[in-house]
Amino acid sequence: MRTPLWSRIILSALLVVPAVPAAARPEEEATPKAKIQKKHVPQTAASTQTQTAPAAPKEKGKAQTAPGKAGLRAIQGTVAAIFPERSAVIVRTSSNEYQVFVTSQTVLLRDGQPVEFKLIRPHDRVDSCHFNAKNVVQKMSVTSPEKALITPPPPPPEP
Repeated sequence: MRTPLWSRIILSALLVVPAVPAAARPEEEATPKAKIQKKHVPQTAASTQTQTAPAAPKEKGKAQTAPGKAGLRAIQGTVAAIFPERSAVIVRTSSNEYQVFVTSQTVLLRDGQPVEFKLIRPHDRVDSCHFNAKNVVQKMSVTSPEKALITPPPPPPEP
């Protein structure tokens, strides 16, 4: 006589179930763990005199910058394009192109004179463009193509 498959599964499950919880249960301890108390040791005058000042933190990698200059970049190049509707300028350097944004706080100089954004033209030489991590220009100094032929480019900005 054959037993149905479902009855064999139920019987094997009933035999295994009581054995599993006993094996998985951790051993219970009869006594609770004692709490460890720290003893407070008062400091004396002699112990405070022997302490030294903490060592200066060792700098790794780059030197730390002032918070006001964190994330600022300076580039030189030429004005490749201007987008007045977005107040954006594309500056082409020797290796990259940067899209930077001009705000009302931006200081714009063209040929050494303060100007408005609408007076910046393509092909102007960018002598210095200082912008932050969000590509918002703080100060931009450009030279017109006519004066760029006469005036030599300034030295590259310090990083």
